[in-house]
Amino acid sequence: MAFGRGSWEVRPVQKIHFVGIKGSGISALAQVYARMGCEVTGSDTDAVFFTDELLRQAGITQVTGPSEKNVQDADIVCHSPAYGDDHIEIKKAKELGIEVLSYPQMLGRLMDGHAEAAITVSGTHGKTTTTSMIANMLLFSKLDPLAIIGSKNYNIGSNGRYGYGHMVAEACEYRRSFHNYSPKIAIINNIDFDHPDYFSGIDDVFEAFQTFVDKVPQDGALITWGDQALCRKLVSKGKVHYFGLKHTNDIYATDVKERRGMLSFMAWEQGQQLGVVKVRAIGEHNVLNVLAAITLSRILEIPFATVQESFAEFGGVYRRFDYLGHIGQLEVYDDYAHHPSEIEATLKAVKRSFPNDHLLTVFQPHTISRTMAFLDEFADALTLSDEVMLVKIYQSAREAGDRAEELTNLLAEKIAERGKTVHLVNTLDEGTEWIRKQRAAQAGLVLTMGAGDIRGIGEQLISVHA
Repeated sequence: MAFGRGSWEVRPVQKIHFVGIKGSGISALAQVYARMGCEVTGSDTDAVFFTDELLRQAGITQVTGPSEKNVQDADIVCHSPAYGDDHIEIKKAKELGIEVLSYPQMLGRLMDGHAEAAITVSGTHGKTTTTSMIANMLLFSKLDPLAIIGSKNYNIGSNGRYGYGHMVAEACEYRRSFHNYSPKIAIINNIDFDHPDYFSGIDDVFEAFQTFVDKVPQDGALITWGDQALCRKLVSKGKVHYFGLKHTNDIYATDVKERRGMLSFMAWEQGQQLGVVKVRAIGEHNVLNVLAAITLSRILEIPFATVQESFAEFGGVYRRFDYLGHIGQLEVYDDYAHHPSEIEATLKAVKRSFPNDHLLTVFQPHTISRTMAFLDEFADALTLSDEVMLVKIYQSAREAGDRAEELTNLLAEKIAERGKTVHLVNTLDEGTEWIRKQRAAQAGLVLTMGAGDIRGIGEQLISVHA
């Protein structure tokens, strides 16, 4: 399959203003445009995020609070999907006749200019890790990638990278954002029901993915998980490549071994051994993420020895079973898992990788709607931990009402009904203090988990210890 590298030319855009610039995806896009030579400014909350430093490293220093003045001389205003036409800057830009694009629209435009070399990674789970692994693999292959990643890649040192080679970007299904993209190669890790505030059910989710796959051209490719029936149902004009753990896939794995945060397995291609892959990661879900990247490598004709080297040197991703440090013999990790399927996969992987370690999972539910929709599933998944601490729900700005305390208490009751010890706290400080006093002298693992600001407990524990 012909797969070009693309040629990059900066459009005659002089200034782009990003509304909500500290977001994980939009900050990566802002960095890429800054490194393309555009003048980039942004606005956001005063709260400090991991992206603040990444933006500064890219030379983006004009980041303020929202103001009409910020957009007066902008050529394009790009905004996070979290903001609508009532936002002060978006409203003013439209009054002035300035072009206004959402983050997915802006990323789609960037991808259109790189159509012959565009790779997207989508799926309900695993997008960020897989995109990060692929970006690192392309970097090791000297293919000079342009990457848009949902979190910081420790090898690259950022969540965004500007290069002249292949483009790889996450493609999120929420609000059908990925329908703005036209990739040459689409990777779909899995299809699951999430975002109950938007999708009506699994059939609605599948339809969104199929519509996205319809955008893959005839000379393109779909790479997807062959062990999942929903992924097998996808129909593509391009060639379809399957990965998984079963021998019926084009690329598959055998002899999977896990030990204290390390994975290894034998990779196969249509019955032929490729070789052993070792990577710093946990869980079967990460075996599948690696297999997706290996499948891509075969299409791009990257030598397998280079692929092995890239995974051996893979430093991981911010907030993906991220080791923070230790307090005596108590090791502290952090993970972004916030859906029951992700929690189940992560906790099973932790118990396999650290079979003799006591595990305290500190979970902060993310959004009221998700907690309501999957209350029993959350309780079932969290009982895989030896002990659970629940922090009050991190409520999304897009959700009205306040049932956070009520639902957190209800989740705690359901976990206790399943025979697990559960501790309830309202704040990060309260959780940090409890662990410091009650568990710091013991051996084992603490895993902070969720899509909100729960990592703060782990960071506070480490800083208090230091």
